[in-house]
Amino acid sequence: MNQFYNQPVVNWAKQTFAQPVEIKLRFGSRGARTLVYLLLLSVPLLIVAGFIFLKLQDKTGELKWSGVMLCGGVMLLPPAVIVLLGVLTQQKFVKSLDVAGVKSSLGKRFLWENLYYVDHVSKITRVAGVSRKTEDNQLELVFADGKAIIPPLIYDREGIWELINSAPTQVKFDGEIRTAQPQNPATNFDEIAKAMGELKARHDQNK
Repeated sequence: MNQFYNQPVVNWAKQTFAQPVEIKLRFGSRGARTLVYLLLLSVPLLIVAGFIFLKLQDKTGELKWSGVMLCGGVMLLPPAVIVLLGVLTQQKFVKSLDVAGVKSSLGKRFLWENLYYVDHVSKITRVAGVSRKTEDNQLELVFADGKAIIPPLIYDREGIWELINSAPTQVKFDGEIRTAQPQNPATNFDEIAKAMGELKARHDQNK
């Protein structure tokens, strides 16, 4: 049975990575993430602690312990889900690149020989009913055994993007293969204005 093996990328990595390249997150230290998680969980925990204190002082009336626990569980659920999603996303972030492959923030290894393609993923935000699309927001390296993400908020972002773009592998944009990059809207406008100017000049000459 034939097994996928990306030999061009393996050769590229041998020529490119004399030393490992570390991906450093901006505002992404472990202490900062822990602080954010604690702040998310602190408010519902303080409320639950207050209910427990009042219950022990017998000042909650007919409120039973089951009600206190149910209320606490409901308030803790949203921040707990946010923290869980944050942890699951962080584990896919790329920590370093080297001659063998990619190492994620939690130590998982992805080998260059298993790289299927690189996906330039856009981000869509919606503010006051208006959608805004940020193209090429992050890079997703899709391997045979999983996905590794290079997020936008990193040091030397331009250099890292240029490095990954030099890899001889299939490139996609939001999961699709493009035959050409979309042109800059400003460039399109300039070309239209130039063409209109030329038409006007010809019209004036024919008068």
